[in-house]
Amino acid sequence: MKKYTLIIFFSFHLILVFFQGLNTTIDGYWSYHYNNIPDVPVLRIFKQNRFTDPYYILTGINTGYGFYGIKTSSKKFLRLTFLDSTQNLIKFDRYFGLTTSNGVSRLNGYASYLANHIADTQKLIEKDSLSQKKDADVIKFRKNYVTKSMKWLGKPLARNLEECDFYKVELLTIIPEEVKEIKNNSKPELYVIQEGFYSVQ
Repeated sequence: MKKYTLIIFFSFHLILVFFQGLNTTIDGYWSYHYNNIPDVPVLRIFKQNRFTDPYYILTGINTGYGFYGIKTSSKKFLRLTFLDSTQNLIKFDRYFGLTTSNGVSRLNGYASYLANHIADTQKLIEKDSLSQKKDADVIKFRKNYVTKSMKWLGKPLARNLEECDFYKVELLTIIPEEVKEIKNNSKPELYVIQEGFYSVQ
């Protein structure tokens, strides 16, 4: 009995993974080429919503880009910029003072997490049920989380730099415009997902 229960559970899980990937692929393709998202009734059942979110997040299904990605970002990272009292550039810090490969890897992982958090928040904003006060409070909390996280990531380092009066934290991603650009070794564009400008005081 236990064996059959596990088979049913994992079969259902793999079906969810398949449909989530298929749905992400179709959404990405249509939104990029036709500026529209198709409404397929069968896929709508498996779309991420407030009922499926806990399971998708817990199992990691929500992190996939589908089978292939249109304009899928290749990398997300944070960049810290130190500025003086006249807001002139002092220096950049790509790794927030981290020197170990483990620390840098965790920082890059956190950058991806923040980008996914922002994307999920945008999905909540686009929901029809936003008129409810509860949803508005959730949106506000999620936005504040990103803003405050970026602020406190850079603040200790900015305080330790004597000539620094202001600092900027950017969440960036590299997105190749077309696949042919990668083949031609052309430089991909850098996009700012979100940035925050803060005072050291």
